[in-house]
Amino acid sequence: MLSNFLIKHIFRQEPEIGIFLGTVKQKGSTIAYVNSANIWRKETLNTKIKSIFTFNWIPSEDLIQTASKETLNQAIYGYETDYNEGLFKINSWHNSQHWNLEDLTEFDKKKSESLDALTILIRTSHRRLTSNSLHISIAKRAEFICVLLHPMVVKIPVTSVIHYVDIHSAFAFNEIRKANFPNADDLISYIYELQFIQQKIALSLHELVYLIDYAEKNKSNSLLIKAELSSISEVETIFAYLKASIEKTIVIIGLTFGIKNLETKKTHKSKIDALIKDIPQRVKELFYYEFVFNFISSESLDSLNNHRTGILHKKGISDLQPHSYLGKKSEENPLKKMFSVIMQQHAINSAVLIGTYAMLTDELVRLVPPDISPFDIPY
Repeated sequence: MLSNFLIKHIFRQEPEIGIFLGTVKQKGSTIAYVNSANIWRKETLNTKIKSIFTFNWIPSEDLIQTASKETLNQAIYGYETDYNEGLFKINSWHNSQHWNLEDLTEFDKKKSESLDALTILIRTSHRRLTSNSLHISIAKRAEFICVLLHPMVVKIPVTSVIHYVDIHSAFAFNEIRKANFPNADDLISYIYELQFIQQKIALSLHELVYLIDYAEKNKSNSLLIKAELSSISEVETIFAYLKASIEKTIVIIGLTFGIKNLETKKTHKSKIDALIKDIPQRVKELFYYEFVFNFISSESLDSLNNHRTGILHKKGISDLQPHSYLGKKSEENPLKKMFSVIMQQHAINSAVLIGTYAMLTDELVRLVPPDISPFDIPY
């Protein structure tokens, strides 16, 4: 209380200090807001005494930078398992470049702004209530794929992979337009849809964790409670999103290499066969190509469909039917098991998405090489 009083009435400072990431301030720049009182508490005793007697406090730069990085890690970059240090370096560099977004159409701007607004909504939700179990932990599950995030910054910058693969969409859309990429309208539309699906998955997972926690705390001796039924619906919805994510990813790979009309193919296998047939050999030699195609295969989709469509329901062993919850203690129901399955699949889909965007980055670089040396990119 005293700290807040001093900051507001004696030093005339704002309760929060906004710090821009990088060296260039421009629309879309990343900003970290740090609590002024927390900075004040960490100041040295000499600094505090001097500030009080002079009625003037200038926050220590070192403390501000440390606090801003902590804030960014908490909200955007996460932990070591979220590749936080790498993403901090990547985005510090990206936010220190002058962005030219003049090639965006008005519709592109609306799409990117809507994605940005949803990103803020998701981060705000996690500030109020969150769980480490919602982190996809990409550096732990697929560490090798994280190296791709560095060169991608020149065309499709990834801003966060805590809860989903978040990108600087306005910059990415502009790079596609600037390259006069074939089928640019379709490509941007599918990227927009896919990013929106990622955000819906993140929001649904956040809601699912809340419902699981509520059920654990409130079921008591009830046979069945609404939170459990709501959880079942949420799980089924997420499985549908995960399947849609794979399907959109396939189309984006196709558009990247000029393979059209994949969405008109009747079977998943026919789509994959068309991709494999027409993708350039140089792409097939990429170290992550096999990983991407293994996880967009028919077998991977079949596994998702088993949960989504309820093939196992006929045998009466489904984890998504009410009888699996009836009269059981909350710790005995299958929700946590299903959550684990979903998070694993979401993490895999996210790694595949990074690989997909890396392929697109390569094509954009081939069309319009960036005006920088590869050695300038932070690693």
